[in-house]
Amino acid sequence: MESLLPVPSARPTLRSSLYVVSTTVIAAVGVIEKSPWPVLVAAFLTLPASIAVVPCYYLIYGMLAQVPGANPSSSSGYGVQNADGTRIVSVTTGAQAPWFVVTTQAVEIIAFTFAAVLMVLLLRALRDRREDTGGAQPGRPH
Repeated sequence: MESLLPVPSARPTLRSSLYVVSTTVIAAVGVIEKSPWPVLVAAFLTLPASIAVVPCYYLIYGMLAQVPGANPSSSSGYGVQNADGTRIVSVTTGAQAPWFVVTTQAVEIIAFTFAAVLMVLLLRALRDRREDTGGAQPGRPH
């Protein structure tokens, strides 16, 4: 029985591996440095897959934010310094939990990695489908 959707080969090529790794590194730099430009570049590189993957990240972020203590709604703190400006005591309450920050950053990086892998699979499926039809395009004889 022939499948309706062609299954692309699972063997990675150097080009596809470099694409996935470079997209992951670009996204990681943006996430870790809290810079929007690398994240936007990673989103652009993974279009149209990022259109589906990015909302999924925000859905997971929202679910994790519901865990008590993960993402407080308010923050306060105080600090005491010497006359020379060195900090003696610093207390902050209401900051995001460290596990929440690390987990959401990891999920965001994984989301862009998944989008890149999805793009590789989609492009391979399109290539395989084009090869199966003999490279014929609509309106052109082959």
